[in-house]
Amino acid sequence: MEGFSGNIDWTDIAYVTDFYELTMAAAYYYSNYQTEYGSNKIKGIFEMFVRKLPRNRSYLVTAGLEQVLYFLMNVKFNEGQLSYLKSLEVFKDMGEDFFEYLRNFKFTGNVWAVPEGTILFPNEPMIRVEAPIIEAQIVETYILSMMNFQSLIATKASRIVTAAKGKSVIEFGSRRAHGPQAALLAARASYIAGCVGTSNTLAGYKLGIPIFGTSAHSFIMSFEKEVEALKQFNKIFPSGYLLVDTYDTVAAIRKIIKSGITTAGIRLDSGDLYSLSVEVRRLLDSAPNGYYANTKIMASGDLNEYLIHDLLNRGAPIDSFGVGTELSTSRDDPAMNGVYKLVAIKIPSSAPTHNEARVDEKILYKAKTSPAKRTYPGPKQIYRIFENGLIKNDFIALENEEQPPSSLPLLQKILDNGSLSKLPSLREIQRFHLDQIKKIPLKFLNLHFVPQSFAVFYSKQLEATSREFKPE
Repeated sequence: MEGFSGNIDWTDIAYVTDFYELTMAAAYYYSNYQTEYGSNKIKGIFEMFVRKLPRNRSYLVTAGLEQVLYFLMNVKFNEGQLSYLKSLEVFKDMGEDFFEYLRNFKFTGNVWAVPEGTILFPNEPMIRVEAPIIEAQIVETYILSMMNFQSLIATKASRIVTAAKGKSVIEFGSRRAHGPQAALLAARASYIAGCVGTSNTLAGYKLGIPIFGTSAHSFIMSFEKEVEALKQFNKIFPSGYLLVDTYDTVAAIRKIIKSGITTAGIRLDSGDLYSLSVEVRRLLDSAPNGYYANTKIMASGDLNEYLIHDLLNRGAPIDSFGVGTELSTSRDDPAMNGVYKLVAIKIPSSAPTHNEARVDEKILYKAKTSPAKRTYPGPKQIYRIFENGLIKNDFIALENEEQPPSSLPLLQKILDNGSLSKLPSLREIQRFHLDQIKKIPLKFLNLHFVPQSFAVFYSKQLEATSREFKPE
């Protein structure tokens, strides 16, 4: 619709960025340091990591990599974008050669990443990007936005799924998510973390996630009699679940039994879920001839990991949970503070000649030294060490160090000069995460355990490199 504002045209994907990425790109392009070697010769190496976990979390679940890779492989600037940039006061005197550079922009770098669904801890790099420095800088905002959000939701969902102790959890949060795209991505992240499905139809259509839905109270209220609404819905959807708390939950169950409505399950959406589930189960099980003995009970309504844990601890006979707002917004702490920091640059060891096909590079380590935000210099690898099948500790080392014995390197090269390795399916990612959960020490799965420190160590060489680093 012409003139309708607020919709993102994904041909504008390059502008899903903070403006300073573009001002830095211009400054890089015209700096003497760059022009000495050429704008594509200086490479930047950046790492994304999380300084601290959201409140009440004891681990992090990584998610969002597939969308990051799609962005990196498709990002480009179109003429409308370039015209807009030229119209801005700060770019009005910019040379046409810079806009020509953006016109031909393509990400050509390398990316290392931990697989989606991996369990990580603070300060461990989840992504490392090595590319001509303008390319590596321009993509910062999108990487952070995508990884921060999906990892946040996957981490929350993992806690909820763990609290459900094998009972099915369905993500119900689309209407409370922070916009339609967030709803889609929350459904994806939740599925990675172990939810069996979502209420988000687009997630089913685009991502193949199983979709679930019953009915709203409005459907029940639209009929003169509640029992007629239940009969009609059951007639159309005989394998569906009936919503029974529009008026009086227990009375609705009695009506179902008296009318002989054959239903696969019922959904409780309000009230004291423990007491109601116990009474509903009693009524269903005591019906003549065991007719409703296999009828399942689903609970929903402002649930979170603590409420689910409490319900199951008290023996509530609930078979599955629908979790919405608390999950799709990570309501108790709705932000992840992932950062993207320069850890090294690579420069040609000598000025290239006209016919030189390959130029040797030298690497210069970089680090931020400001108080409370100090970073470790150099590109790194995470090595995970197990004991009796459980994570014992993680060991962060410079990428060129020797691998510790009996350790597993977590960062894998996934994008090589713009060429993509084969990615796992969403179901494979989910299975990988659920296997990861089995390898976490049990105390980390305790909802009330908030570790003061993590078993994450740095190599002696990395520690020494950090101590000796002196910015010029």
